[in-house]
Amino acid sequence: MAKQIEPYKCAFSISNEILTSAASIAFKLGRLSLTHEHEADADDFALATKSTLALEGIEIKPSQMRGINKGDDVPSHPLASAVNRLYAKMPKIDPYDASFPQVFEAAIWPDGVPHRMSRRVASFPYPIPMHARIEPMMKGLYAFANGGKGRIHPLTLGCLFYFELLAIQPYSEYTGILARYLLKAFLGSYSPNLYCLPLERLMLVHKDEIDKAYASSVERADTAPFVTCMMALIDEGVTSLLRRAVKKEPEQSPLVTKMLGLMEEGRFYSATELCALLGLKSRLGLQKNYIKPGLEGKVLEMSNPVCPTDRTQRYRKK
Repeated sequence: MAKQIEPYKCAFSISNEILTSAASIAFKLGRLSLTHEHEADADDFALATKSTLALEGIEIKPSQMRGINKGDDVPSHPLASAVNRLYAKMPKIDPYDASFPQVFEAAIWPDGVPHRMSRRVASFPYPIPMHARIEPMMKGLYAFANGGKGRIHPLTLGCLFYFELLAIQPYSEYTGILARYLLKAFLGSYSPNLYCLPLERLMLVHKDEIDKAYASSVERADTAPFVTCMMALIDEGVTSLLRRAVKKEPEQSPLVTKMLGLMEEGRFYSATELCALLGLKSRLGLQKNYIKPGLEGKVLEMSNPVCPTDRTQRYRKK
């Protein structure tokens, strides 16, 4: 049986598939910039927070999600609050800055960082470096990034950072959160539109494919299979942003106009309150003729957009 190669010893190479994906992403981002300049908002950050924690096996309840979506601290889930605050700051983060991991640590573990001491981490099956090598390897990773600045494309560099951070495993928990965060930060440094990319959700949906690609890279001692998989995922995400941007906004119906005229500025209404306000007996009619077209027309917003079916969902006019 052949000896397993440690992931941090894998070679870095560029394949035709990676180049093709990079060209496709660049073309679609060009089209996206002509249609609409997306700016990441609270909804994007909340969705990223929910998905990146789900990848760690951590669930956020709808009641907690409401507070996170508003940018509030959620005492019952301090980790989610900390992650969401980091995402909100992402457009101001320099992913090439070697001091950022300390910023991450202070935000996630205010009571002390769980630095990895052993050569094992739960759920990561590959050989990882001993504790004494973590700091020099992290410095080497950032030296590689800054040495390749302007020469290595941020799309590729973000994927490599993700791969290598998992290989180094600097913490006994939550290394994946940092890896995904920096991957997205590198993407956003290339194009601000990519801060809106539903990357973490796509990684959650395609987790098995990503795991297989990582295993393939370890087996071949080459990062190319993993980077190829991630670039295809990013391409898929950019396609979804482009579709959302070019989708024709529906004309506002008279019923929606009537509802908006009766609603107070800044106030959230429950479905029951809206039915009473409009003199409706059926919530089905409210949903079909008022709420759905109002949300599609972007003149109505939810109190908890990340969980549209939340039973305590409320609505207000934008």
